[in-house]
Amino acid sequence: MKMERFLAIFLALGVVLGTSSLGMAADVSLKDYNAVVVQDLEVPSGSPAPESAGMQMAEKAVYQIKRYNDKYKLFDTVVKEGGKASKETASGKKVLIIKGEVKEYSVASVGGEVRRHFAGGPFGAGAGTADFAAHYKFIDKESGKVIYETDLRTSSTSGNNTVEYAMDRNGEALAKLIVKFKGK
Repeated sequence: MKMERFLAIFLALGVVLGTSSLGMAADVSLKDYNAVVVQDLEVPSGSPAPESAGMQMAEKAVYQIKRYNDKYKLFDTVVKEGGKASKETASGKKVLIIKGEVKEYSVASVGGEVRRHFAGGPFGAGAGTADFAAHYKFIDKESGKVIYETDLRTSSTSGNNTVEYAMDRNGEALAKLIVKFKGK
């Protein structure tokens, strides 16, 4: 009886939170933006992430957004702030700035890898995976207004169990979100 009540409350809470975030995301449109500039992510002091993780994640995000840009023709320009092409983006274009902060950076553990290899199935699931999470803000360059914020968390997979691969997947999740908001 207690378990059923717990599951019902958990389900209701999930529906409420899920629909509220959908409502917020539904009114975000990036159709008018011609260019996107990705800034290096901030790495908080005391974080297990190295200082270079913010720059590395920005580069991965630009790479993934460019991949999707080639396929869907989302923007005229996709650049990382501080790069050669970033100065050219301001000329008469509506610019979207993407900035963020590293929230989680965990490397796969060797013990978890061994457990996953030998235990397999539900006993090894998730053991030893590398994880990466970031909080992103989409900002209109002209007004400086934050038009959307989100947290994206990704994990590595057994074949590519590195934090770098989790970061690649995070960049791809960001690119897919942009495609959704561009209406493609």
